[in-house]
Amino acid sequence: MADAPSTGAGVALVHIDTTRRSPLHRMALGAVGADPGPRSIARTYIVAAGLTYGLMCVAAALESAFASPGVLKLSFWRDANTLFMFLVAFPTIVLLVVTDDAALRVALRRVQRDGVLRMTASQESAIEERWSAIFARLNGITLAVGLLLGAAIMIANYLVFREAAVGFWIAPRGTLRPGGYLFLMSVCAFFAVVTIYIVRTVAMSFLLGTVVRFGDIRMLPFHPDKCGGLRPVGRLALRNQYGLSVMGINVVLFALTSMLYLAAPPALYGLVGLAVVSYAIVGPVLFLGPLLPFRAGMIRTKSELMSEVAHRLRIELSRVRAQLAAGPITRDDEELIDRLRKIGAVIDELPVWPFDAGILRRFLTAYVIPAAGAVLYTLGSMGFETALKHFRP
Repeated sequence: MADAPSTGAGVALVHIDTTRRSPLHRMALGAVGADPGPRSIARTYIVAAGLTYGLMCVAAALESAFASPGVLKLSFWRDANTLFMFLVAFPTIVLLVVTDDAALRVALRRVQRDGVLRMTASQESAIEERWSAIFARLNGITLAVGLLLGAAIMIANYLVFREAAVGFWIAPRGTLRPGGYLFLMSVCAFFAVVTIYIVRTVAMSFLLGTVVRFGDIRMLPFHPDKCGGLRPVGRLALRNQYGLSVMGINVVLFALTSMLYLAAPPALYGLVGLAVVSYAIVGPVLFLGPLLPFRAGMIRTKSELMSEVAHRLRIELSRVRAQLAAGPITRDDEELIDRLRKIGAVIDELPVWPFDAGILRRFLTAYVIPAAGAVLYTLGSMGFETALKHFRP
């Protein structure tokens, strides 16, 4: 006997463990598959910010007693880029990583509970076994690759800042202070976590592709979410963009700090340009990644439904055509054809993306906030300088 499609809240992919061999998830959540509660989220934020910006604050406070007056062009306490990077961006990315498994399970559980995604028990078991093993290997490899990439970026920052950071708090006289070492190690940790975040997001997109390929998508035309019941997947993608927007704001602050306070060499502009290009490319990729598999499934489902209605309508039209010579068409025939046309119109209105206009607006807003901030800052600075020239005696 064939397995019946699974329905209900406690089945399907909710048992997939994407956190095996992931130190970040273990340190933040402890138990395998544990859902992040307010305590664990607050603790994770405090640890992430404390081990980076907190330690740098301590080092800066101790070093201030020995700093010579007039040496620093940019002190630690005025460095908005470092403050945002390790008090906002880094903890945010860490939190997005440690909560991604729970967010994925919640999204899948909701679409399954509504019957939009159905799958047999044997299919569920095969996907769970395969992808739990894939993530176990991937988490270990990504951690090693992330640390190597973070170390490379840390060294690049050291080489650039050693040349450009005369008067900068990490190396005011061209020699690293203890706070400078903490800054560079925090940079390594930042880009290691960013690497883990990006790789896990891409891997989850492929996981969702497997789910759609083996599962059965049955969109609900009149579902309140206006996405056929798949809006939770759109929210999952929007969550990724929020993380990228935070990093984009960090890129803007890094660029402004470099131009305003540092004798920036060409290499520093190269780092800024690379960061801008990476944001422009990675942002849409991480947003669309989880959506594309469901788009294919939604298009397939819509096409199948349209084909069924078209086939039935063709049969009825052929039957009515054969009756034309025998006499008039009955009211029942007219009503049936009219119902089929209305059903076809409803199916034609089914969405082919798992998000509505509200999610799209929020994505575009989050995506352009960093660029808009840079433009507004530039225009504001130009206007301020013009005003000073105009009113200066």
